[in-house]
This record gives sequence, structure tokens and C-alpha cells, in this order.
Amino acid sequence: MSLQIIGQRFKDLTPSPEWAFANVGRSETNYVTHGYHRYPAKFIPNLVERLIKDYTKPGNIVVDPFGGCGTTLVEAKISGRESFGFDINPVAKLISQAKITPISPITLESSYKKFENHIQRDYKFPKFLDNERLNYWFDHSTLEGLNRIYASIKLLKDPEVKKLYLCTFSHILKNCSRWLMKSTKPQVDPNKKPAIPRDIFFKHLRFVTKRNNQFFELLKNKGFLEVPSRMKIANSTKRLPLKDNTVDLIITSPPYVTSYEYADLHQLSLLWFGNDKNYFKKWNRHIKDFNGFRKKFIGTSIRKSRRKELPNSFLGKKIIEDVSRLDVGTARGISHYFSDMNKSFTEMFRILKPNGKACIIIGNTSLRGVEILNAEVATEQMHSIGFKEVNFIKRVVSNKMITPWRDQKSGKFTGKNNPHKTRAYEYEYVIVVEKLSQ
Repeated sequence: MSLQIIGQRFKDLTPSPEWAFANVGRSETNYVTHGYHRYPAKFIPNLVERLIKDYTKPGNIVVDPFGGCGTTLVEAKISGRESFGFDINPVAKLISQAKITPISPITLESSYKKFENHIQRDYKFPKFLDNERLNYWFDHSTLEGLNRIYASIKLLKDPEVKKLYLCTFSHILKNCSRWLMKSTKPQVDPNKKPAIPRDIFFKHLRFVTKRNNQFFELLKNKGFLEVPSRMKIANSTKRLPLKDNTVDLIITSPPYVTSYEYADLHQLSLLWFGNDKNYFKKWNRHIKDFNGFRKKFIGTSIRKSRRKELPNSFLGKKIIEDVSRLDVGTARGISHYFSDMNKSFTEMFRILKPNGKACIIIGNTSLRGVEILNAEVATEQMHSIGFKEVNFIKRVVSNKMITPWRDQKSGKFTGKNNPHKTRAYEYEYVIVVEKLSQ
């Protein structure tokens, strides 16, 4: 497929009402375990459910190389499909593992009573959590309240219950901190009154418990409680721990170019857990070298490279040239992004079975007048690797949790009150491709 044909295919697309899910409310997008933890740019489960229904059958394997908070894995389990998710972020792994693990309501109720007994005792709180970086985000009384909850969670014996409680704890950290709630960057809100840890923890725990019980009963009634679902730490630009030609369907929403620093969004959870050197040993290295951790993320703006990285895309090279006239640093970041995405698409091709499908959910944007055609570049790259088109879908972004505005001058995400704002992601594309038979 030539670049001209690709461009024309996207120009001819009109938004598909049936893929907009415009009538789907927040309660439906957060059903069962989907509302356990806040996460940026989540794609709605209805979209994933539809793709699994259209392109798989019982016994198939579904994979999400950019697993995020586990939306694909939850929907695959509900559909009775084995699934694997991969993400470079340990917070994403923690959230996903909690979401895909149904716990018996009886076990959860018993653990809750033990937790209540733990939290009411008088503990000598560990001092490892009392450090300069945590003191920056939390006041002393809040730290004491959080320490009491955290110490009580660690006393729980059931590993799955403990993971669920840690996910709940991670979710409340932003509410209890000085972090500006609507900001996707580390920013202090001087007027914020932090939530009381115990109040907000138990409130969210009640919500999580209710949704777990719904998830458990749904899977039990379907006979899918034992359907395998795994989330692992892995870099999707490198070789994934899966054999060649073993996957039936890939559903993923990659990070968006020039978006935001994904590592920063979960900085509070990384700080808290990473400072517990004995319990979260692997997380501690991310705290010691946070910038090094950030550089591993696709789409990051802080990664530098002496060698010139060029994407496997004529259109991608043209976009980089246009952006470089405005901002060399941003152009370098876009070059890294397109190059990394090409590596990821190559790995997707390897693990898919012949005739296996890949569904890529991605949006286009603009940067100071330059159109960043992510969908077209991705399509060109995948075609070069050996994929063929199955379907292109254009959908209105109505429920995706992503900041919709950019500053026209800087290209950075901004609020709706900015007079220089422009719409960032009004539409997104579902690119469905198939691996050609060998």
C-alpha cells in the first residue's frame, strides 16, 4: 500500500457512530474492576469488548503490549480468552494484577475483619517512609495516617488480598497529597486540603470490594474464574517473553507522541513503595535513578541520543523535518517515538499467528501547526513489516480519559481556560491489520 493510498484512506474516513459508544456512561466504563485505580488515557472497555467479539473465538490468546491498567486483560477474561499484558511501569503491573484477580467474597470479608483489627492497634511506624521527597508531597499528620494503613496492609497473609489493598492504597495517594488533582504533571496545589487517609481509604475499599464481588460472580456464572490472565514487566520495543506465532489477537493503545510523561503520573506510588527497600526491592532502583526510569518510556521528551534515529516511514521522516524547523528537541523526541513504535510493531508481527490480527487504537494531533499523523505513520510502518489492512475505523473521542486541549504555542497539554488552547484528540482511529500467511 503506497503512502498516497494510505493518506487517501484516512481522508475518506468518516466517524462511525457505532464505535463512538456515545451513550455509554461512566458507571458502565467503570463496571466490575475497571474503576479500581485512576489511570491516564484509558480506552473504554466497550471498545475492547467489541474487538474481542469481532476477531476472536473461545480458546484464542489476546495480548496487550502496552498493558497500562489492564483494560484489555479484564475484558479478555470476561470473554473467556487467555491473555497477556506487558508494561514497563511497575505501578501498571500492580493495578492490572489486582484488576484481573477475582477474590472470593468470603475470603475478602475475612481479610477485611483482620485488617480492621490490625489498623486499630498501636504500631511503631517504620522510619524509612519519612524522607525529604515524601515530606514535600505529604504533611506530617497525613504521613502518619498513611503509614498506619500501609503497615496494616503488610500484615495481611493472603497475597492476592494484599495486592488488592495495595492497589487501593496507591489510588488514594494523590487525594491525600499536595498534588494538584487535575494536573498530569507533578504540581503542588497551595490551596488544596488533602483527604484524610483513613476516611478515603475505607471509602474506596468499600467500592473495590463491591466491584470485586461483582467480578467474581460474573466470572463464576460464566465458568471463567480459572481463565489465565497475566501481567508482566516488559519493554514492548524489545523481545517479549512469548514464542513466535502464538498470539491470535493484539489489542493495544500505545502512548501518544508529545503527550505527557507517564512515569511522572505515578510518581507518588513509586516514591512510597520504592522507599520500602525490603518489601519492594525492584522498585527501589527506580527511585534511585528516576530520570533513568523515565527515559525507558516511549514518547518521553527527556531521552537523548547521539545517534540519529529515523523511523521506518517516509511520512514520519517528513513530519520530523517539519517539526525540526520549529523545535529540534521536540523533533528528536518524535523521531525516538516513531522509531520505538516501529520496533514494537515488528515484535507484534513476530508473536502473532499467521492471519492473526492487531488492533491499534491511536489518535492524530498537531504541534504548532504541524500535523502529527500518528495513525498514518503507524499504518505505513506496519505495512512495511508485512501486515495487511483489515479495517480502519474513525471514532469520536467522547469517553477517553485524556486531556483534550493543547497550547497552540508550546504544544503542551493545557486546561480549557487557556485562550490559546486547541483541541488535541477529537478523533482516534482503530487500525485493524492482519499478519500475512507465511
